[in-house]
Amino acid sequence: MRIIVIGAAPTGLGVAYRLYQLQNNNIDIAKNVELIVLEKELSPGGLSRTVMDENGFFWDMGGHVTFDHNLPYYKEAICWAINEWNILTRSCQVDISYMFNEKGLHLVPYPVQYAVPMFPASIKAKCLEDLRDRRRKSAAKRIPPKNFNDWIDEHFGPTLSNYFFKQYTRKVWTVRPDQMNPVWIGTRVAMIPYEKLEEFCAMNEEDLKEIDLGWGPNARFMFPKRYGTGSIWKSMTNKLPSQWFHFGCKVINIDAKRKTIMYENERYGKVNLNYDILINTGPIDQLIKYTKLCQQIDLKYNKVFVIGVGLIKPMSRVAEQFTWLYFPENTVPFYRVTFLSRYGEMTPDNDKYWSVLCECAYDINDNSISEEEIKEKTIKCLIRKSIILREQIVSLFSTLLPYGYPIPTVNVKR
Repeated sequence: MRIIVIGAAPTGLGVAYRLYQLQNNNIDIAKNVELIVLEKELSPGGLSRTVMDENGFFWDMGGHVTFDHNLPYYKEAICWAINEWNILTRSCQVDISYMFNEKGLHLVPYPVQYAVPMFPASIKAKCLEDLRDRRRKSAAKRIPPKNFNDWIDEHFGPTLSNYFFKQYTRKVWTVRPDQMNPVWIGTRVAMIPYEKLEEFCAMNEEDLKEIDLGWGPNARFMFPKRYGTGSIWKSMTNKLPSQWFHFGCKVINIDAKRKTIMYENERYGKVNLNYDILINTGPIDQLIKYTKLCQQIDLKYNKVFVIGVGLIKPMSRVAEQFTWLYFPENTVPFYRVTFLSRYGEMTPDNDKYWSVLCECAYDINDNSISEEEIKEKTIKCLIRKSIILREQIVSLFSTLLPYGYPIPTVNVKR
């Protein structure tokens, strides 16, 4: 039996890892399986891969981390791939300088809904009144929210929505909150225990600055000791049978009735393969395009520019303090800044260099700005926010991820 997997990212590698386990345990059903994993890139990992630039800096395709809450099976697999890890504690804050009409950084603890006591007095008062009002109404029968905007309004009120959620949602997802469904939220948005908020309101400003609530699945996280997240997937493919993996192979057609797949490779040109089982881990719209099994469906997604800045030490004060920062302000091009060299060995020499990773999301059809323009806007803003100095820059990396975030729109289940 031949199984073909499209994509050598974590999901596709999970298939390979499981088959490897089954074959090593002499499970009958796995003995005669031939596995072929087709990957269009020259290295594994997909959106979780790591790239080394010409100056020896390593760049993940975003500030994503491996959480401790992941299933034991997943953790077992990645620890089988590599055995040297750094265990890090999240230290991140949110820039709300726009609330104070300031140009530099004005940081408050993450998640921002817990930092209401640190807002300007007038905004804080309105937020607290909204939250008190929602607490009074909590016993009443609630109407299920139709969209993310309704959900925000129900739990936090219009003030926090207007000053944070609407802005940040637009920056990351590139759509309005009322265009998103509320089903995806899960543990991704922190709820506010009202008593805890009242406790914070009674604290002085200096004590408030030290708050890190340890909320969320990424309060502590693992990161490879060297060479980034992509080192997990490279090591995994090196340990699994090499004949399973075919890199630089872009799928261009699938005949689902005949069970054939065609891919294109620089060395061999167009190649046809038969399969018994096909597992697709790539974008769903591409699968529909190749198979034509149904009409194209309206799945929304955005694109993300990843900008990496390699610098010579010393690190800025803010970079020494935090793992990453969030930026809701619409005049700032990036929504998140990650101090990547704090995670592991991600530079030519961590004693001499440090690095900053920025993510900028755009609508898939927005071609109003070039990659070069985004890079320059990013540099200027990092300087304005006192995160870097221009004279420290020794390397500049950028790439476009044409499939950034899948957007959970209100119509996604149709």
